[in-house]
Amino acid sequence: QQFSKDHKQNEYEDTFKDKHYFKTMLGYNYEQSKNKGLYAYNDDLLTEDVQNINLALGLENKNITGSWNRWRSVGVFSRLNYVFDERYLLEIDARYDGSSKFNEGSQWELFTSGSAGWRMSQEPWFKVSKDVISNLKLRASYGSLGNSNITAYSFDESFSIANGRIINGKVVKYTSSPSPIPNNLTWETARTFDLGMDLSMFKSRLSIVADWYNRKTVDMYVQGPTLPDVYGATSPKGNYGEMTTKGYEITVQWMDKFNLAGKQFNYSVKATLADYVSTIDKFNNATKSLGTYNVPNYYKGMKIGEIWGFEVDGLWQNQNDIDAAEAAAVAAGQSHYNPLMSTSKTYKLYPGDIKFVDRNGNGYIDRGANTKDDPGDRKIIGNSEPRYIYSFSFSADWNNIFLNAFFQGVGKQDWYPSNEAATFWGQYNRPYAQMPKWHEGNYWTDDNPDAYLPRYTGYYAPFYSGHHNANTRYIQNVAYIRLKNIQIGYNIPQKWLNYVKMKRASVYFSGENLWCWSPLYRRTRDIDVANIYGTDPDVSNTGDGYNYPTMKTFSLGLNITF
Repeated sequence: QQFSKDHKQNEYEDTFKDKHYFKTMLGYNYEQSKNKGLYAYNDDLLTEDVQNINLALGLENKNITGSWNRWRSVGVFSRLNYVFDERYLLEIDARYDGSSKFNEGSQWELFTSGSAGWRMSQEPWFKVSKDVISNLKLRASYGSLGNSNITAYSFDESFSIANGRIINGKVVKYTSSPSPIPNNLTWETARTFDLGMDLSMFKSRLSIVADWYNRKTVDMYVQGPTLPDVYGATSPKGNYGEMTTKGYEITVQWMDKFNLAGKQFNYSVKATLADYVSTIDKFNNATKSLGTYNVPNYYKGMKIGEIWGFEVDGLWQNQNDIDAAEAAAVAAGQSHYNPLMSTSKTYKLYPGDIKFVDRNGNGYIDRGANTKDDPGDRKIIGNSEPRYIYSFSFSADWNNIFLNAFFQGVGKQDWYPSNEAATFWGQYNRPYAQMPKWHEGNYWTDDNPDAYLPRYTGYYAPFYSGHHNANTRYIQNVAYIRLKNIQIGYNIPQKWLNYVKMKRASVYFSGENLWCWSPLYRRTRDIDVANIYGTDPDVSNTGDGYNYPTMKTFSLGLNITF
């Protein structure tokens, strides 16, 4: 693979009459990627001790294939800044981008943006004491940015060539009809509107930075319209989707100092909070089909991360209650109360099974038409997107001793283990799997009716692959807070360093990921899945925990500057 990249920009700035500040910038960028591949195969090695294709003597299964693709992108960008009297701030940006990934007529697009700021605290009429408010700035911006992250040649028909039958002793190559291509494939564009405020108070000891934004993404590269089965091909991806994301970000910091035992104690506390919600505004899903758990479908009005599932009212405790529910289902014209419990066409319920709630009142448990308007007995039970992402840090120094600590976490996030989360479901999914330790004594029996888990059985339908039924009982709260880093050290006094010609020197202890807390399923009897299950509570990128464990790290260090 060959990849080349070039970037250059020139800047100019000046100030006129002490009040007019100008700054301009003009530049360009260029990228090119070329990928060539060659694959050769043959069998019947003369000797397995020397694996070289020259010693592969096969005559029938030999094959040589190649691949090649190339794409280029180029852009010209500019920026103009103007400030008047340190009160009024203006910035205008423009990009003119082109990409070979699109067809002629759609390769080039102009993306513009602009922002304005007003330092209200610099106005002559702003009579508030600088000791109270030293800086107050209001900001607003609006702009667009393009995305061309698609596969090269998506706009053109492509033919594949493969080996066919052997005719007259020779392998005949063949090709097939190309896949359908989308119409007018072009740039995906994100348009963002932002309102912000910068505030400094009490001699700059308190500072607040806050932003609210609304981002509209149009011409998203998503699946095309649903085609009838008789068409014989899948619908190509194209610019068919739209999405809106609304969110905010807030940073608050307090810095101060005071005397402690005759020495100055400096400290700083900083906290951040961010949140966002993304909503689908347009998608090719006229029926609003929900898809499957493993492959959910998008629909207009959907909040990204929605988890659809069944409501649970505990576990069935006796056969009489089960028989009554089955009888009511038969009276409603159904053969079973909960046909979703089947793994091999046996729908029988037993004490200890999950008791799903008949929300639509039709007398049995079902998925309806599997659409938003007819989901059967399901509802939205949670959301897998992280919400209320926060952090806070503390730093202090006194008498050459310094301390820094950083915490971060997520305030709200739901996770439902997939049907292949072996360390969670254990033998419920695969009877030959290892039984997780936290399952011991925590599943339903006649003597343990209040257990968290249902009766213990392999290939259990609600948890088993192909019969995955997300529900309110086993959805997990994976909000968390983590001590990401803490450092404590000592700066060696300068008068000691002068003897050895050192400019600065310090010793320190540092710890990473020393502590974490999460409400990820805690029950009585010392059951703590957050520790026993062993997965990192931060599941935004770790799926079902099949990731390398988060490591605790302890360090002792010495920093020296000569």
